[in-house]
Amino acid sequence: MDAMEEFEKTKDVETLLGDPKKAILAMAIPTTIALLAQSANNLIDAMWVAGLGRDALAAVGIVFPLFFIVVGICNGIGIGAASAIAKRIGAENKAEADRTAAHAVVIILIASVVLMAVFIPLLEPILRLIGPGISEGTMQECINYALPLAAFVIVFMLVGVISNILRSEGAAKRSMYIIVLAAIINLVLDPFFIYDYGLGWGMTGAAVATVAAEAVALSVMFYWYFIKKDLFLKFRFKGFRFESLIVKDIFRVGIPAALQMMIVSFVVVLMNMILIEAGGDDGVAIYSADWRILSVLMIPLMGIAAGIVPVCAAAYGANRYDKIRTAYSYAIRISTLLMIVITAVTVVFAPQMAMVFTYDPATEYLRDGMAEFLRIGALFLPFVALGAAAESLFQALGMGVRALVSTIFRNFLLIPVCYVAMLTTSGLTYLWWGSTFSEITGALMVAVWGFIVLRTLMKGFDPEKGLSGA
Repeated sequence: MDAMEEFEKTKDVETLLGDPKKAILAMAIPTTIALLAQSANNLIDAMWVAGLGRDALAAVGIVFPLFFIVVGICNGIGIGAASAIAKRIGAENKAEADRTAAHAVVIILIASVVLMAVFIPLLEPILRLIGPGISEGTMQECINYALPLAAFVIVFMLVGVISNILRSEGAAKRSMYIIVLAAIINLVLDPFFIYDYGLGWGMTGAAVATVAAEAVALSVMFYWYFIKKDLFLKFRFKGFRFESLIVKDIFRVGIPAALQMMIVSFVVVLMNMILIEAGGDDGVAIYSADWRILSVLMIPLMGIAAGIVPVCAAAYGANRYDKIRTAYSYAIRISTLLMIVITAVTVVFAPQMAMVFTYDPATEYLRDGMAEFLRIGALFLPFVALGAAAESLFQALGMGVRALVSTIFRNFLLIPVCYVAMLTTSGLTYLWWGSTFSEITGALMVAVWGFIVLRTLMKGFDPEKGLSGA
């Protein structure tokens, strides 16, 4: 097939390649809604599981790091594929964009088989390594919950990758529909699968409900791509063979992106050690609970950052560096302004936000401490918007290693600053200020690096060539 087969744009592709400001909004709004639905689903899912008792709730926390690996791999490969595909769409190379999408699916299928081969036979030893010293009752709940997830890991990984592929061709709304659909189905099935008034499968039921919800979402994706065929990309598996240039292009961004998520998880473990030393279980409880709140508050900037990858990658493939600058500047402007507003609201209503986790008399004494950290921590949100945008720009331009280095720098700066604060001060307040200082400093340094990269890119931009070749 000709490498430059007829390039018939869908409405989504026209948006992706059109006005960069409109493209950013078209990508960011559905992605933000999807992330909010996912967060709400995780919270309510935990509430259903909590009804099974302490062992069940502890099991979710123990199993989470194991499947954070799955999330990291599928999101990493998905981001790498989205960058590579959007770049080819921008260059109007339909055939190669199709082949890149097929490569992403084959790669994730291989990764799924490898993970299943490792997880299923070694599940109990891995869980004992993650949760040393846990009771036999908790271990059994861990196995009941983790085994169905491990057996059907291929479903989760395919949904994660194809969601990114949808966004790569500008179909962010469809990606949103899938994630919202899966969340709704999971919330409906959970109580029926878990409790005795339904199937009564307990923790196994919670896992099976999640698998079933993801399987329905995956079937809808397959319907769109292979039956209805109304999307831009076509997965071409006939005569498939790996092409080194495509694989390198996906991995150049995908592997660093996967490592970014794992590094964040590792830093949380180190931070918990410092918090235990400084404030015991209360310190860990305040920090972890408030970070859940802050993570929800950051969802809009995450949605905007996610929109930068396909929009700027497509502009890069089209040699429209002016569109990269416009999209990047616009994304920074709206995400920073939005975070300033959210910061102001958080500072005013921190005690009310803290009540989400301190409504019970047993945890009410933590409310003032949580409100204090929320007020201090919220100050870094506008700066994080700058850093997140820069990392997305690096991914869009195929500079995955730079994005990884940025994540390492931002996160590992946190540890020495907070460790020194613990050694030289008393109480948790200085740790909160140390954490905020680290986030602000790291984000500003990454943002400066992003502007340097953009400036260097623009120096090589020929307006006449760029405009005539678009």
